[in-house]
Amino acid sequence: PGGEAVAVAPLPVIALGIDPAVALALTRAGLKTIGDLAARPGDILVARFGALLATRLRRVTGREDTRLTPRRAVAACMVERRFAEPVGRREDLLGALGLILGTAGATLEERGEGGRLFEASFFRTDGVVRRIGVETGEATRDAAALIRLFAEKMHLIDDPSDPGFGFDLIRLAVLRTEAQMQRQARLDGRGEADRETVALIDRLVARFGRDSVVRLVDRHSHIPERAEAMRPAIAVGATLAWPAMRATRPLTRPLQLFDPPQPIETLAEVPDGPPATFHWRRTTHQIARAEGPERIATEWWRDGESALTRDYYCLEDREGRRFWVFRQGLYGAETTAPRWFVHGLFA
Repeated sequence: PGGEAVAVAPLPVIALGIDPAVALALTRAGLKTIGDLAARPGDILVARFGALLATRLRRVTGREDTRLTPRRAVAACMVERRFAEPVGRREDLLGALGLILGTAGATLEERGEGGRLFEASFFRTDGVVRRIGVETGEATRDAAALIRLFAEKMHLIDDPSDPGFGFDLIRLAVLRTEAQMQRQARLDGRGEADRETVALIDRLVARFGRDSVVRLVDRHSHIPERAEAMRPAIAVGATLAWPAMRATRPLTRPLQLFDPPQPIETLAEVPDGPPATFHWRRTTHQIARAEGPERIATEWWRDGESALTRDYYCLEDREGRRFWVFRQGLYGAETTAPRWFVHGLFA
């Protein structure tokens, strides 16, 4: 266990059990062994050869567990509380859950851990079980913060069509834990912004759902509209790092991008030169200055219209408005009728 990737690295790609045509295409691209594939980013493989190849690769290299697990995994920490009489009021259930969270927090503190995924199970007297899950952006054992997250979801235990006879047992399971060191408070009060951001993300996720609160993450692509991706904010964390920008020259990328780029009608002095005028949104712009081109080729695995080369220009019209436009397709080499698009606006 743990050595699968090294063991299968020298095997040919056909050992993945993939379609022979896909294996031939990989071999022609220079990816002859499983080790060659494992060194490539997964999103590139999915874009070119489909999700099945990436799934087979994860399973063969041991990065995805394929065992059948009919039983639920044992929680890292579990605390429960029974009631002598059934409890039906939501406020009483939250109060009892707060006591349980305090007990679980003390147990986690002894281990030097914090929870990332919590599940509260409410057992009704007639055998019905209601479960509420809460996920946090970083390891925590703060009972007060967690009880606020559970309060956002307490409506899930209500069933107007079948109110039942109350709950006689609450069980809290900490399904995922991480190491958590004790934090030292700084005298200047700094360092709190990240924690406040994480707490805000946790509350928004609890209220609107995991997939409704997202943030941009850097993605390795030189194509402007593919240079970032949307990921659930709770999975990325508040300490997201972006590549540092050099401030030695003006920005080469606009602050506002259009996705997708918007087509424009242009008039140029030469076919492969910058436009002298262009018409966009019922307005004709007379170009006073132009800088470029900056040539950007598409990824090698893409085909069709999206595979055409782009020549980008920074344009400034006579009113001082600045645009980022590109010509799609090399004139004469890739197409006889290249198209123009405006991709962004500079401030």
